[in-house]
Amino acid sequence: MSDSTHHALYYSDDLMANLQLRFGEGMLSPGGAEELAQLIGPIDLKGQRGLDLGCGIGGYDSLLVKEHGVAHVTGVDINVAAVNIARQRANDAGLSYKLTFKAVDAGPLPFTDAEFDFCFSKDSIVDMPEKSPVLAELLRVLRPGGHLLISDWFRSEAPYTPEMKAWATTGEETYEMASLASTAKELSAAGFIDIETADRCDWFIEFCRDELKRLSGPLRSVYEEKFGKESARRSIKNSRTRLVLAEQRQLLTGHIRARKPA
Repeated sequence: MSDSTHHALYYSDDLMANLQLRFGEGMLSPGGAEELAQLIGPIDLKGQRGLDLGCGIGGYDSLLVKEHGVAHVTGVDINVAAVNIARQRANDAGLSYKLTFKAVDAGPLPFTDAEFDFCFSKDSIVDMPEKSPVLAELLRVLRPGGHLLISDWFRSEAPYTPEMKAWATTGEETYEMASLASTAKELSAAGFIDIETADRCDWFIEFCRDELKRLSGPLRSVYEEKFGKESARRSIKNSRTRLVLAEQRQLLTGHIRARKPA
């Protein structure tokens, strides 16, 4: 993670509440149960033990154990506040025996080789300027034959438009964008095989349109009451910007499935 993306360390209670209003209970990124199911596809995770890199407050981990039969998920995140909330949510849901959450520092993962049956990451690798070491670590902690499942934000192969350049490289929050194709190449170089990618830009466009409609309509008064009028205005502006970028196909969500050689 670069200095410019250290915002991930400082998720406030208000920001996490804001994101959940937009994305759903327990979610700090868009997609929810349907996109998770699309990502997993035909892979059977029943009875497996997984690692979630960038777990946030654990919403996707709860879905993995409740809807996909996963035996146990260990979620890691550099955001200490989010990890504490994830633990509390798991405890409240009676899932503490299936969900473990750890706050970690950037760098090597605190796990042994081949410790997990699968590795999962949702909208976290986008924040990491050097992706190859992260992918190598995921390969290391994955058992032979185990699956890697990544859903994240990606850039187009085309040069940045002015709008995309402003969004990705300036302001308080910036992103270390890669394309689906370049990420697949890095996975191959790291040693992964059977790499599959799926461009979810069409889905993301529809999501952004719906999000802007909700924020501008039924959710606006809720946002203004909870976070203030200025915060509501910024949320609507940011939502409109993401829609522009999605319709330009400069910003997209994408899925990647890969496997560690057996």
